[in-house]
Amino acid sequence: MQTRVKLLSSTALAAAALVLGAPMASADKNSSLEKRVKALEKAGGQYVTRSKKTMKLVVNGHVNRAIMFTDNGTESGFSHVTSNFSRTRVRWIGTGKINDDLSVKTNIELGHQSSIATSQSLDTNGDANGSAVLDERHIEFQITSKSLGKIYMGQGISGSESTSETDLSGTGLVSLSGNAALIGGGETFQVNNASAGFSTVSQAYNNLDGNGRRDRIRYDTPKFAGFQITGSHGNEDSHDIALRYGGSFGGVKIKATLAYWSQESINGNEGINGAASVLMPFGLTLTVGAADRDNDRFGGAADTTEWRYAKVGYKFKGSDLGQTRLFVDYNHNESTRVATDEANYWGVGAVQIVEPLGAELYLVYHNFEYKRGVAGTEDPDDIDRFAIGARFKF
Repeated sequence: MQTRVKLLSSTALAAAALVLGAPMASADKNSSLEKRVKALEKAGGQYVTRSKKTMKLVVNGHVNRAIMFTDNGTESGFSHVTSNFSRTRVRWIGTGKINDDLSVKTNIELGHQSSIATSQSLDTNGDANGSAVLDERHIEFQITSKSLGKIYMGQGISGSESTSETDLSGTGLVSLSGNAALIGGGETFQVNNASAGFSTVSQAYNNLDGNGRRDRIRYDTPKFAGFQITGSHGNEDSHDIALRYGGSFGGVKIKATLAYWSQESINGNEGINGAASVLMPFGLTLTVGAADRDNDRFGGAADTTEWRYAKVGYKFKGSDLGQTRLFVDYNHNESTRVATDEANYWGVGAVQIVEPLGAELYLVYHNFEYKRGVAGTEDPDDIDRFAIGARFKF
């Protein structure tokens, strides 16, 4: 089949004459015009053609906005932000089938940066955050074989991405393991009403989640008894490999990950990380995560960054709207920004699913603590942050 787009204006004029001139035109004249239209349609070179569509295109995404209240020990106030826990985005996804074994998927995903919560602070006009309103998240294609696995090429998640964020609690929208700085991350820790030279929330915490998103080639094996291996190679010789597992025993769901990754030619570090989560049949979840990164940049003295994380969650259906999901979490980092620092946070929150709209409402609180670890210096004040928001999918 071919789709035809007529180009000759004479065709349109002839068709218009059939309608507008009908009261005055004779039957013979009308018949002549109809024949002329049909002749033009059959004539070669009078239209643009394109091949039959072999890929299906779907456009989707979501909008995620939040209002947060921050107290940094010196000042406090409200901010209106794009939450970087699953920030606002749009996707163009193409899918096609080669045969019963092979399929292809293309993915173009752009994220929204206006008033992005990762860099938002009480002294920031969010409208000015970032030079680009939209930036790339994924620009890639994927080739999937049911028997041999999947290959990704382009900008997207590496083989070790998300291995620190294994979580069955369903609360990642506000408590993605070790990433509480995704809301209010631009706030600077204060000492004696001054912030000069001290860490921001984003700089103090890092869950060391593999090689993240980048331009790479990635391969995923098929799953064997719940196990899967994923690995990738990116620019500047970044590389990684991860072991993933998901299974269920007697109604208890288990998900676990373990990864090794290297960025030695990029910024001089490599690391190992992993996480595990257990979901009980009655809705209780237990999640833990840990990682260590060797840092050449610290020159051999205290050159390991550490990350430790724990979360307790509970989900239940308390209303016709959908599930209610609760959590309490704790995070610990050492030597994230400098060799002597220590950063901890704890938090509590809730996510309410709104099934009729495919939406989520959320409320979250976190307390951030930063210690510089330098003798004779005063540690900064804690930062407290509340946020309330919603994500609507389309």
